[in-house]
Amino acid sequence: MHDDDNEDYNPVKTIDWDIVKVLPTDYSDYGGEVVRWADGSDYPDCSSGCRWFAPIAGQLGADWGVCTNPNAPRAGLLTWEHQTGRGCYEPEDDLWSDE
Repeated sequence: MHDDDNEDYNPVKTIDWDIVKVLPTDYSDYGGEVVRWADGSDYPDCSSGCRWFAPIAGQLGADWGVCTNPNAPRAGLLTWEHQTGRGCYEPEDDLWSDE
């Protein structure tokens, strides 16, 4: 639990990163091998409204969640909202589209 009035509060540091599994498909800023925007392409992340990102309960849910895409490398894993997305991101507005 944190104090909302504490200017030093940082949600990235609230979770012990030692418990977060890092995969090669994660962005390099978070220990993975994907260098974001290296080729000029769009590199979305879970915070861009991915339909598969399920926020965890409580205040940490603003930044942390679980990937529910059964075909994604991070399926079922605790995920920082900016940690990954390339190759598995699907926008929420595609949720009801015909496939």
